[in-house]
Amino acid sequence: MVLRSGELKGYAIAPLRYEEARGDERSEDADCAPLVDLVNLNPQPAPTASVLRTAVDASRAGRDDQTVVTLLLASYADGGAASLLGRVRQALDVCADGFGTRGDDGPAAYTAVTALPAPRVGQEALAYRMVCDRYGHRSPLVFTVVRSEGAVVVFGAANYLDAQVPGIPPALVTAQAGKLPPAS
Repeated sequence: MVLRSGELKGYAIAPLRYEEARGDERSEDADCAPLVDLVNLNPQPAPTASVLRTAVDASRAGRDDQTVVTLLLASYADGGAASLLGRVRQALDVCADGFGTRGDDGPAAYTAVTALPAPRVGQEALAYRMVCDRYGHRSPLVFTVVRSEGAVVVFGAANYLDAQVPGIPPALVTAQAGKLPPAS
């Protein structure tokens, strides 16, 4: 169900190991934990199976200013997929004013937590933006989350170079969502 290299023209898609990508931040506000879980690539409830990929516009591959989109494809049973989206949607409402985290990299503050227009794919989808401030360095992050039946794909991108908000290409979202199981 996950996109592979060569399946989306113009994009380089590669496997990503959890050891290279997972974060260890902990939210100081339990209501905001679902947002931090996605930053950490550790969604709750825990999936029964998951896989990670990165996707890069092939014309920008290797450049310092390239946007790397992380894709987490997770499989759930017994309503876990719908629960995940419900938890994230509730956190977006409750945490709009921001929240703090702690982790091995020190404290961080997430601000400007803003829902964005969701793509019209899957059975349900949501998108949002937030800004991470760590030691005075502000980094914008964007996420798109799509569910179809018991499968969820989380797309995430961050910009650690400047304050420009990264984008998640609609073609990438559409192509990956098209590989999810259809609604029954």
